[in-house]
Amino acid sequence: MLLFVGAFFIYLFVESLSWPLGAALMPWIAVGIGFPFWLYRMAVLIFRVTEESSQIMDIGFRLGDDPTGERARFIRICSFIVGLYVGIWLIGFHVALPLGILFYVRVYGEVGWGWSIFLALMFLVLIIGVYDRLLHAAWHEPPVLQWILAFFPAE
Repeated sequence: MLLFVGAFFIYLFVESLSWPLGAALMPWIAVGIGFPFWLYRMAVLIFRVTEESSQIMDIGFRLGDDPTGERARFIRICSFIVGLYVGIWLIGFHVALPLGILFYVRVYGEVGWGWSIFLALMFLVLIIGVYDRLLHAAWHEPPVLQWILAFFPAE
């Protein structure tokens, strides 16, 4: 799995070098954030570095002392990703992504309300600042917004 992810990072980065900046920015950000974590995980597996099992994003690439806990964390993370995708489709990026981050760091990361809200707002600033203002991204119209507009038409 890790070899597949590493190969995908390389492919994604090389392929996106020929894209326009607006299209290439998202893969570059994903590779820029994900690749260091991939390197760390490879180092852990190669050098058998001990790690703390209560990390926020521990998805259990290998079975350790607590396979049940690792399975539960893996299911939790996969469920979060599916929920985030559904939320983005239903209520849009501007609402779903900050709320998803707020929920995850507050509930599973056990971060205080202040830092959770701060992180959620930083994601909102990123979406508005980079994608809305800088790149003029076109967003899909979420169904919930369409339903609300159907009940309260503009006059």
